[in-house]
Amino acid sequence: MEPFKSSPSSSSSVPTGRWTHEVFLSFRGEDTRNNFVDHLYTALSQRGISVFKDDQALDKGKPISRELLKAIEESRFAVVVFSKKYADSSWCLDELVKIMECRDQMGQIVLPVFYHVDPSDVRGQKNDFDSAFQEHEDKFKGEMEKVKNWRKALAAAAGLSGWHIKETGNGLVFLDLLLHLLTGIYERNFYHSTRGESAILKAIVAKISNSIQPRDLEKHLFGIESRIDELYPLLDMEATEKVHMVGILGMGGIGKTTLAHALFRRIKHNFEGCSFVEDVRENSSSKKDVCALQQKILSDILYQMHPSGKVSVGYPTVNPEYGANMICERFCHKKVLLVLDDVDNDKQLEFLARTHEWFGPGSRIIITTRNEHLLSDADVIYKPAFLSMNEAGELFCWHAFRKSSPPEGYEEISDRAIRYASSLPLALKVLGSFFHGRQLSVWESALNRLGKGSIDKITETLKLSFDGLDASEKQIFLDIACFYKDQNEEYVTRVLDSFGFDPVIGISVLIEKSLITVSNKRLHMHDLIQEMGWQIVYESFPDSRVWKPEQIHKIIKGKKQKLKALEAIMMTANSCHVGAYVLVGMQNLRLLDIDGKFTSTQPTFLPDELIWLRWTEYPFMTLPLAHMCKLVGLEIANGSINHLWKERKILPNLKFIHLEGMDKLTSFPDVSESPNIVRLILSCCRSLVEVHESLGSHRGLVYLDMSGCIGLKCLPSRLEMESLETLILSGCYSLERFPKVSPCMVKLSHINLSACYTIKELPSSIRYLSSLSFLNLTYCSNLENIPNSICELKYLKCLHLHNCKELRDFPKELGNMKMLEELWLGFTYDIRSPREPVGFHSLTSLSSLKSLNLSWREIEEEKFPQNLDELSSLEELYLSGNSQLVELPSSICHLSRLKRLEVNECPRLRRLCGLPSSIQVLKANNCSSLGMIGDLSKECDWLYKIWLSHNQKLLEDEENQRYLDNMLQLSFIKKCAAVDHRLSITIPGSMIPSWFEKQMDGCRIGLKLPQNWHTEIMGFVVCGVFTYQWSRYNIPPLIIFRITKDGAAIPKPEVNATETTENTNLWISYIPLGVFQQIYHDIQPEDWSHIQGNLDMTVTLGYGVESVRCGAHVIYKEDVQQITTCICDYGNDVHVADEDVSYDEIIYGNTRVYREKFDMKSLMPLRSRTSARRNTKHIFSFLPSSLDGGSRSFYSKAKDFLLSTIRRK
Repeated sequence: MEPFKSSPSSSSSVPTGRWTHEVFLSFRGEDTRNNFVDHLYTALSQRGISVFKDDQALDKGKPISRELLKAIEESRFAVVVFSKKYADSSWCLDELVKIMECRDQMGQIVLPVFYHVDPSDVRGQKNDFDSAFQEHEDKFKGEMEKVKNWRKALAAAAGLSGWHIKETGNGLVFLDLLLHLLTGIYERNFYHSTRGESAILKAIVAKISNSIQPRDLEKHLFGIESRIDELYPLLDMEATEKVHMVGILGMGGIGKTTLAHALFRRIKHNFEGCSFVEDVRENSSSKKDVCALQQKILSDILYQMHPSGKVSVGYPTVNPEYGANMICERFCHKKVLLVLDDVDNDKQLEFLARTHEWFGPGSRIIITTRNEHLLSDADVIYKPAFLSMNEAGELFCWHAFRKSSPPEGYEEISDRAIRYASSLPLALKVLGSFFHGRQLSVWESALNRLGKGSIDKITETLKLSFDGLDASEKQIFLDIACFYKDQNEEYVTRVLDSFGFDPVIGISVLIEKSLITVSNKRLHMHDLIQEMGWQIVYESFPDSRVWKPEQIHKIIKGKKQKLKALEAIMMTANSCHVGAYVLVGMQNLRLLDIDGKFTSTQPTFLPDELIWLRWTEYPFMTLPLAHMCKLVGLEIANGSINHLWKERKILPNLKFIHLEGMDKLTSFPDVSESPNIVRLILSCCRSLVEVHESLGSHRGLVYLDMSGCIGLKCLPSRLEMESLETLILSGCYSLERFPKVSPCMVKLSHINLSACYTIKELPSSIRYLSSLSFLNLTYCSNLENIPNSICELKYLKCLHLHNCKELRDFPKELGNMKMLEELWLGFTYDIRSPREPVGFHSLTSLSSLKSLNLSWREIEEEKFPQNLDELSSLEELYLSGNSQLVELPSSICHLSRLKRLEVNECPRLRRLCGLPSSIQVLKANNCSSLGMIGDLSKECDWLYKIWLSHNQKLLEDEENQRYLDNMLQLSFIKKCAAVDHRLSITIPGSMIPSWFEKQMDGCRIGLKLPQNWHTEIMGFVVCGVFTYQWSRYNIPPLIIFRITKDGAAIPKPEVNATETTENTNLWISYIPLGVFQQIYHDIQPEDWSHIQGNLDMTVTLGYGVESVRCGAHVIYKEDVQQITTCICDYGNDVHVADEDVSYDEIIYGNTRVYREKFDMKSLMPLRSRTSARRNTKHIFSFLPSSLDGGSRSFYSKAKDFLLSTIRRK
């Protein structure tokens, strides 16, 4: 986007990253104050998010107030609600200019909402917005610069990703919720369960809530800056030739971990690799645990991204000694930053950071501990002092009163509380939270109790908050302290709810009292608080909870009453072996959570009171579930069970069954006496052949996932599951038929049958699934028939029939499915099968269709639909691999909403002209006959991705050559830069434009990063020339970035670029500064000012092929000040850290890898992309087997190349 000049009345006193408000709402009052904005304000406020909403009715033309400008500056997010009369208000437009200025200068996040207006009207100032500006131009004739800034701000803001609420006869409907804004917020079927304005409200609130990182709370970590100022000089950062070990020594709760985290964030960009290892003491009780810590260090610093999306070290540590040698070998020549938090014995250091010699010159090792003798090898020891009285007072008052000083009448008693807490940060926080909202008399009573003289004042202080909990909240606290620290909040809530503990309110109370915190959807608890919980269990609830092997042995040797008192057991990693008979005495056991072998023999009895059973790697063939009437949750993974139970079992309370990787399980039993099961997962049970008929008539089941059951041959003959909403059978290779369905199944909305190779047809009774909106039959390679009754599904939006090579005919009335939005009928290039003639003319009646895929259908020209203009809603059209296609129908120019067109590998395609101006992504690679294109850079205003590689015939015509040159003009690049948009161009040729001020032979190039460079530039343009014949997947090049403090000379390449001119392709990519900073997402906004030096770049295809020549250019803010453009952000096609791809980000110290998004769109339907982040394993479970050998090897080649390149650097 274009930067905006500071308004005369703006305030610059607020430093970046320090926010008074979380959200500023910009809106036109008469349009939205009493509806959408009011609802949004309420929803945000209910989540505890601070919102600035100006409710004053202002006189028209009145200048914007200084207070309002200050409120904008002090807000982290700005939600701009564009409505019909938004541009009528000069006040709103002034707000918007200020908002975009703050986005540019202070990192403010801007989220636009288009309320009853078309985004293109806002971007281009058309219709209502055009009328408003005509009035402004008449009124402000002497201030045209102001009007010009308003226009720029509108175009830039409307080009950002956001939400569009459309007005219809039935009210508000959800139109366009961009997928990348919702990453990690919804479950996989969120699209099908959301409707209208409420869904968008929820999405905005979730987006903001999930983006508020715990770091925002650091403004209330009083005293942290002064301690960093004391600690930083001890690191001796200028001594780049030596390894420096620094110890942070102090008692628990004094803030060692918080200090180490803050310092780590501040300095980590100075190192090649970095790792912060938390809770070393807690996570190193066994050799397996130590190996896990070693693997974490290796994976943090030598980071690899596996195609499944999981982190893999590549160097497994089989034992601590081996892992120690591996750390030494890999890091002895590398400048690394390693923080080991809460070390409590010599063995931990022996295996994680034994000597200085393990690490390369310039490395810094930071160790936090309570034990000074562990720091004998440290070069320097820092002992953080207790907080000063002022700092302690501010911290205590913030938690007690939510402000920095006590109210009148509380001054003396606050001082008393602070003195009792000994100025220890943790104690101050917990004590202040306990007193929050309580009467003065309660303060007096509590402090009098504390003053009676406990030996351990700190523990007594912390215990005060525990004593204030009710019985249920105490149970929740103790279970978290003993079992569920750092665990997933949703899972823990489900388990605790099964015990009747009311965890939703209980967990919120624990958060309010500062006993736990929640971040990244996990529950966290300070070590001291956890230890207090353990102490309470030992003293007040002895033998009730067991989490250590020595505890269970002690209980077994004791009296029977001890076994009877036992409520919960959690054991990990084969840590304890006991006789199965001991389970008989555990009459009150409610939780049994085991990893590995626990009993020496097969259990013949499980306690009747057991509510939740989780047993990973259960080693026996059967599980005694008889008489377990109270069982709610059953989780078994990778066990040896061959059957759950025989005949009927009465399990009336069973709700959750999760069986995964049960390779010996051959059948699933009768569940007719378990009517309350709501969620059943039987994933990757490879030997499972059949399920009992009773499953098909289960009335309570809501979610059924049997993905990856490759041996499953049949399901119940008829499904009568009236509550079922989601059915996942993907990867069930052997499933022979899909059962008939009952008319009662009106709730089923999502069916995934992808890669069910053996299914030949669907039953006609599918017509009864009246709520079905998603049906995925991708890779059902033997599917022969789709019943005509499918056309009766009035709410079906997504129908995916990709790579169904035996499917000969489509339903005749397919064109009558008016709600259909996605229709995938194509193939991937590697599937070779006879293509029967199929008539596609009826498809043009699908007026709601947004995405149509006919790739590799070999459609004859006379059978290709000519009236494409009737597909008025079409946004994506995939026609790659159609060898009969000579020219696109002229009617394509009338597809006013078409944004993406792919015609790769169409060998007879001769021309690409007359495309609609709305096109944003155009791919026409490997079209050997393509000899004519339009002037795309001028005809398509929103175009930002153009891939025309391996079309050498385009170079034979002077007019085409001129059109290609137009795309390489710096002015075209700047159009995208003006609105912070990415750009990607690939064309035949080898000549790098002369405006690239830096050009070099080979694949490496560097740029200088002067002081405050990040405040002056818009982004980087990088290019590369390649001679290698790109794969038919058209994998884009990638850039390996590396920030270095002292740049070394880039070696001269062995290749001579001037000798390689035939069959070359030129790739140019513009990376906005915002995207670059996303790649380095772990660097906080305020820390960029500390980064300077050199930016080295390597340009490569990623699988062993490097560019023969490359170039780099910096676009500065001043370069784009006079540019207006209407480019918007469709599809967010360039991603960072997106699990849809094999690689997007590889971290190696200050090295990052940027790759434009690998287009899984050609393989994976749009709605499936929604769940890709949530279930990458599921998405890719069938993919490798469906690709040819060369394609499968691409992933391993890419990984090997990336790793070799990074290690070489």
